[in-house]
Amino acid sequence: MLATALPAAEPTLAKTDLDFFETKIRPVLSEQCYKCHSHTADKIKGGLLLDSRDALLSGGSNGPIIVPGKPDESVLIQALRYTDEDLRMPPEDHGGKLSAQQIADFTEWVRRGAPDPRVTLGIAGGKSYGGVGKNHWAFQPLQKPTMPTVRAASWVQSPVDSFVLARLEAEGLSPAAPADKRTLIRRVTFDLTGLPPTEAEIQRFLADVSPGAFAKVVDRLLDSPAYGERWARYWMDVARYSDTKGDPPKRDDPRFPHAWTYRDYLIEAFNTDKPFDQFIVEQLAADRLVAQQAAAAKEAKKSPPTNQHVLAALGFLTLGNQHDGRRNDIIDDRIDVTTKAFLGLTVSCARCHDHKFDPIPTKDYYSLYGVFANTVEPKSVFQEPPLDTLLPKTPELVEYMAKAKELDTKSDALRQEYLELRRNRNRDPQKRRELIRAEGQLQREIGNLEMNHPGAPARAHALFDAPNAKDYPVLLRGEVKNEGDVVPRRFLEILSADPKKRPTWKKGSGRLELAQAIANPQNPMTARVLVNRIWQQHFGAGFVTTPDDLGNMGGPPSHPELLDWLATKFMADGWSLKKLHRTILLTSTYQQSSESNPAGLATDPANRLLWHAPMRRLDFEEIYDSLLAIAGTLDRTIGGRPVTMASDGFGKRRALYFLIDRRNPPELLTQFDFPNPDTPSGKRYDTTVPQQALFLMNSPLVIETARKLTHRPDFTGFQRDEDRVTSLYLSIFQREPLKQEMDLALRYIRANPTGSSLQPPMEPPAMKNARERQKEQRQAQRAAFAKKNGADQRPIGSTIEHGGPLDAWTKLAQALFQANEAMFIN
Repeated sequence: MLATALPAAEPTLAKTDLDFFETKIRPVLSEQCYKCHSHTADKIKGGLLLDSRDALLSGGSNGPIIVPGKPDESVLIQALRYTDEDLRMPPEDHGGKLSAQQIADFTEWVRRGAPDPRVTLGIAGGKSYGGVGKNHWAFQPLQKPTMPTVRAASWVQSPVDSFVLARLEAEGLSPAAPADKRTLIRRVTFDLTGLPPTEAEIQRFLADVSPGAFAKVVDRLLDSPAYGERWARYWMDVARYSDTKGDPPKRDDPRFPHAWTYRDYLIEAFNTDKPFDQFIVEQLAADRLVAQQAAAAKEAKKSPPTNQHVLAALGFLTLGNQHDGRRNDIIDDRIDVTTKAFLGLTVSCARCHDHKFDPIPTKDYYSLYGVFANTVEPKSVFQEPPLDTLLPKTPELVEYMAKAKELDTKSDALRQEYLELRRNRNRDPQKRRELIRAEGQLQREIGNLEMNHPGAPARAHALFDAPNAKDYPVLLRGEVKNEGDVVPRRFLEILSADPKKRPTWKKGSGRLELAQAIANPQNPMTARVLVNRIWQQHFGAGFVTTPDDLGNMGGPPSHPELLDWLATKFMADGWSLKKLHRTILLTSTYQQSSESNPAGLATDPANRLLWHAPMRRLDFEEIYDSLLAIAGTLDRTIGGRPVTMASDGFGKRRALYFLIDRRNPPELLTQFDFPNPDTPSGKRYDTTVPQQALFLMNSPLVIETARKLTHRPDFTGFQRDEDRVTSLYLSIFQREPLKQEMDLALRYIRANPTGSSLQPPMEPPAMKNARERQKEQRQAQRAAFAKKNGADQRPIGSTIEHGGPLDAWTKLAQALFQANEAMFIN
């Protein structure tokens, strides 16, 4: 009996037992029991959980409910049989007694030993790592665990490997062989920069036989400006970045004209390895930091700093959906992004009632509500703070200031007309419609000036503390007119060192204090959440597969001791992301090959134990950027205003710099699983749809990029067809072709009408003239469309024209671009 209360060893189920459970037991548990006895239940009755094998064996408040192999001695079977009037499951008011056949099935199941495939992975030492509510593992204090001992010690390069290998050895598994050097440099270069390695970089790595050769590659990539671009894009997913407002207030321009300054802040933060605790504080309270600097300068009788670039960090809060100006929804959005991004908790679920699964009462939600409710934002884009307060008086700036003054004057005049209309109680609907149209047009002109004028100073979409800050009441059931008790501004109870003596925040809004509480090393969530995110990006899945929710509804950690070891090391290393990357990458775990084996597939088909390197598909940004990089047409300029996918910048700049429209994101991005910019997205999910292949087959971007690749001087300079085939494989796959691949490519080239010539087949004059006429018509149509709807609304890639017939080499290059090998990292 006592043995059944402990998590049992994970068995390998016979197929008959597995089929019996899946067809006879799991459906009944799901339909009849989970309402009261699962993590999804409003209230877990009797402390009994039935939604995992270990929980079922552990039992509830009164002890174990089954004795495997002995149904007559099992409380579960007695309850199902209704033999005890005080113990009946399911109760009569929840569906009543099961059918005789269902009870017989459960009896047979327990007689077989209760075989159950619902496995919760434990830690290397085999200890229980669970808990519900406040006892949930993620809420427990961080402690640096002891490194486990392993048998195959020669495989271990770092403590990370010890934790991984201990799990593998416990399951009777062995790690895969090391990856070859070409595979490894391709993998790490994409992981850190989102770009493929060049052949010169590969050759340097192949030639370096020193023990620290791979470490040199990692350090070089971490120092690359492309590193900041790659990892800024990941954080933009988490921060639900967009260049537009989604649902702007009436008559407001739908664009955030300076959203790009937040993106550029992120690039610089990652490239300079800004400590993550400072990164948190700046994104929540940069205005307070600037105010402190100004106060210190004043006290020292110095001029305040002219560099206010840190204010751009506040875009983390301000660049969300504007919800038609509904303040409560905007505040909810800011609570949601803050708590998911940094704490891995869904605090916004406590807006209308106590959180259903995590120990987060509604009062805690409204404590944070008070923090963000005590903020104000500039009413006009002209009032938003410039990143530099001292600008050189260039002709462009002078022209911008004159136009800005003109538009500001128009805005004041419109405001006066509105006031006059209200003052006179003039109900003239025609006049009101005219004013609405005029204001909408004026806001668009202001947005165009800020986004497009070369003299427009870079600004921050900032917010500031409201004067006379106050606490706010709980809104019962989330209803605005149904106020409850006023609650002080303070941190979440479950994450506070002393819940009964939580400090209240009285200085301003409390955002600085909130940021400091989140970044406090005693907070058990922040470092765990960040480490889990970074691990996910390198291995395809985090220790916890739900990166935005490490609470009770999140999945269990695959290697909890390793997660805690990395989290404590991360903080000890000064919250350095680059050091964290090095710790993860310079391991045998990361450097494995992706080869599978029957034993691993049978025991751990999802590779949660990391017995081999995962294979992953490139995201859209990596596919697009690598096309341009391979063809040598990528513009490496860092930062700057966004480019639309209908502009001349498409096909030149990295995808990171595309303008993202929250309400109408480009269809090409969504076809490749681009996340919804309305919500924080810590993980992208892969889908496979025909449109992805059609883009690679038919897009003028891909076709003309292939043409540029095969018409570069270094390619045309090859005299041998074999050298050209090798060049294409090295450029696209970063490896040399196999013999059969070489033979196939040569047969394809020589079977084309023009053979191995780089000259395309002759285009009949009539066809050429028709194509040129169609080109002119399309250009005229695009110009007319842009004039009517704006250049940003032209079709994606409309500035790229098909260049006519293709030679065999260009067709081969395009075919290779479509191969799985070009789209995946192994």
